[in-house]
Amino acid sequence: MKTNLSTQPYKGTRDFYPEDMRVRNWLFGKWSNICRKYGYEEYDGPMLESFELYAAKSGEEIVNNELYSFEDKGHRKVAMRPEMTPTAARMVAAKLQELPKPIRWFTIPNLWRYEAPQRGRLREHWQLNVDIFGVESLDAEIEIIEIARDILLSYGAKQDMFECRINNRKLLDAVLRNFGILDNEDQQKYKVCKAIDKKDKISQDDFDQMLKDYNCTPEQIENLNKYLICTLDNISDFVSEEESGYQELITLFDLFSIEDKNSFIKFSPGLMRGFDYYTGTVFEYYDTDPINRRSMFGGGRYDDLVAIFNGQKIPAFGFGMGDVPAINFIEVHGLMPKLSSETDVLITIMDSNCKDYCLQIAEDLRNMGLNISTYIKSDKLDKQMKYADQKGIKYVVIAGETEVSKKTFKVKNMTDRTEQELKIEDLRLELFK
Repeated sequence: MKTNLSTQPYKGTRDFYPEDMRVRNWLFGKWSNICRKYGYEEYDGPMLESFELYAAKSGEEIVNNELYSFEDKGHRKVAMRPEMTPTAARMVAAKLQELPKPIRWFTIPNLWRYEAPQRGRLREHWQLNVDIFGVESLDAEIEIIEIARDILLSYGAKQDMFECRINNRKLLDAVLRNFGILDNEDQQKYKVCKAIDKKDKISQDDFDQMLKDYNCTPEQIENLNKYLICTLDNISDFVSEEESGYQELITLFDLFSIEDKNSFIKFSPGLMRGFDYYTGTVFEYYDTDPINRRSMFGGGRYDDLVAIFNGQKIPAFGFGMGDVPAINFIEVHGLMPKLSSETDVLITIMDSNCKDYCLQIAEDLRNMGLNISTYIKSDKLDKQMKYADQKGIKYVVIAGETEVSKKTFKVKNMTDRTEQELKIEDLRLELFK
């Protein structure tokens, strides 16, 4: 008995029909254009990497729960990339001495994570990754955060539609150390950090219970909750101003203030980011619309990641921006443009006697740089015109036996329904602009 296969894609993935590809290409074009304006070069890497690459630094939750991994036919344990930063670090390490510094790279890879599909998250997605290697100063933070801001503005967004929340992992390490929450045998500090990362997604009672489960004392829980609502002005109540994380954070905000570009940035004491490789500044961009008030994307500093390959430390800073939350942001704020067909002209075919003439017109127009579709088969003219309408093609060229005998053709504008007849020698690019 014949069984019909499902037409649905694998759970958490998407089919991209031509109209969806227009949106995707438009979005990727925005990403690429801004990156290139800042002097970043495009690169790519393999979909499959060694399992150990992610086990080393990506984080326990990703490796244990979200990684698509398997053993290949050569008995090697491999994984489908859940993120791109480890690949970038591996590639930089492989040619560290050859690459001019600073290294400015971007890529738009296809990534996979086994997680429950929800708004803003799928199992398969595309993600812009932008990274700079070889800059130890906070200039790297300024540049990367501004690239991310300029991408959002390139959609047509206003600066009050989003905010950038910033923290520093070294600062948080110092705070936890002052509270007596340390890296001990039961990994108390590591677990507390994971709890902080989840705080916004759970209730206050559940958060306090998690801390209690991780052997935090009532005093530590109270101190931690006080710190997590502190402001830039009173961080020094919890940590010495001599701490490098404190100095980096304050200096970064001062630099944004000097450039008069700080209206969109905000200190967020509980911001962690989930990856274990972050070593300093971390940031996330949030949508400010109540309908979509959530983290859209983020990144941070990871100065130690390249060293796991060759022992050579090189400073690095970057971010990843997924296509799913990007589209959500664009749609919530009504910024999606109307994207028409990339085909400029449809050449109709009235009958076999006109075919060669029409195909020659098509070739001439293609040589002029236009995207031309021919109807190919002979159909009634109204059916061919309907096809052009359905496809969103703006111009239709009509050439029947009368036009062939006169060496002319008709051009119909499908937008305003105007029509004109031209001689074949009048073919010109400007006509179809």
